[in-house]
Amino acid sequence: FQIGDSVRVRGNSLVYKIIARTGCMVTILITNPQPDGTVMSFIPSQSVQNLDESRIEKA
Repeated sequence: FQIGDSVRVRGNSLVYKIIARTGCMVTILITNPQPDGTVMSFIPSQSVQNLDESRIEKA
């Protein structure tokens, strides 16, 4: 995965964009609007996440 890629957390339909990467850890930011046009509220615990890249997949 590269910075700028659109991804999903496995098992989740929300689309995020990778904004940072350190080793196998990535920081993702929720994409607004979502591909279906839905605008997501900014909730810090959900809107920005740090996780292992094994938990994400290409959107």
